[in-house]
Amino acid sequence: MNWIVSELFYPDEVSSAKILTDIALKKISNSEVSIICGPPGYEEAYNIEHRKITSQINIYKIKLPKLNKNYLFQRLIRLLLLTLQMSWKILLKVKDNDKVLITTNPTFLILALWGLKKIKRFKLEILVHDIFPENLVPAGLIKKNSFRYKVLNKIYNSAYKNADRIIVLGEDMKLLMVEKLNCFSNPIDIIPNWSDDEIMPISNFFPSDYLGVAFKDKIVLGFAGNLGRLQGVIEFIEIFKTSQNPDIVLVIIGDGAVRSSVQKKIDLEKIRNVFYLGPRPRSEQNLFLNACHIGLITLIHGMKGLGVPSKTYNLMAAGKPIFYIGDKFSEVDSYINKYDCGWSFDWDSQSEIKDFLNSLSFKYFDQILLKSSNSIIASENFKKGKILELF
Repeated sequence: MNWIVSELFYPDEVSSAKILTDIALKKISNSEVSIICGPPGYEEAYNIEHRKITSQINIYKIKLPKLNKNYLFQRLIRLLLLTLQMSWKILLKVKDNDKVLITTNPTFLILALWGLKKIKRFKLEILVHDIFPENLVPAGLIKKNSFRYKVLNKIYNSAYKNADRIIVLGEDMKLLMVEKLNCFSNPIDIIPNWSDDEIMPISNFFPSDYLGVAFKDKIVLGFAGNLGRLQGVIEFIEIFKTSQNPDIVLVIIGDGAVRSSVQKKIDLEKIRNVFYLGPRPRSEQNLFLNACHIGLITLIHGMKGLGVPSKTYNLMAAGKPIFYIGDKFSEVDSYINKYDCGWSFDWDSQSEIKDFLNSLSFKYFDQILLKSSNSIIASENFKKGKILELF
């Protein structure tokens, strides 16, 4: 029996839920699959479907009281309750020699599995989307030289070493895990995320018609995805608003912890060339990705090796060049350099970022089209069927 244990799963539409659902659908071609997951509605603003996914997948959904994950204390309580109930379900349902794939959300589950694996003796694979406690450092929640960090790091390292296989999203993440888990003898494999089959360029598509905002003769930069603390969206708006270029606009679509802060900043500072349009359903993903000329990806400083935004692959599939701001030698930076499919900057290069923003115009469009073509070529390496075979 194959088990997948994750906070997020179908019918939620957020990327992590879609990724785990695709993995489950792939696995049922070879064996029976059961799911232990959290309740639906992780992002309340997104639409969710309620039809049964398939009779071949058994889904055990954990029930939780209504808690707001965007508030730190409530999120902590939610994670604790989720971990306890998931652990109990694993203890009751999973048998010796079953195969269990977990993600790093909820993060406390990695610790619980440390003990459960000694009791049930199942095969454990960890799909690493976030590395804890390292990801707390760039978020400003803990200092790397603190006693608390050192204790957490030691505990989590021991829990990770309990796995029979670790799956990471990119080369930078693998290097970090190899260093973190010194002398770990089991495999650490790279399996990147993938582009959805339905994502592709749309010809003769006019962003203004879809977005409902008139952008005649404007270069549209589009950010679509999680508005979390690690994404650096507010930091980018601070740079973007200083641009003197009347030919560019920034469109933001998504939901998350800093959603209200983004809206408040735009409104209070009367930033006329930045538009926050709220979340859009995943069924419209091909439309809102095509509703920009350049796709924006930002990660705050210190995120190298700690995650790869899944929208990277869908932006490439939509034929959008990527404008990336984040750590050098991170996975997105390496893609841009390898495939020449966009432009990459670090946060210390603010003058270069402003120069780039000021240079954008329809006179520059030939270069945008060239990098758009390169993005489509790059996306061939990240087709869903091809990547899912690696699981």
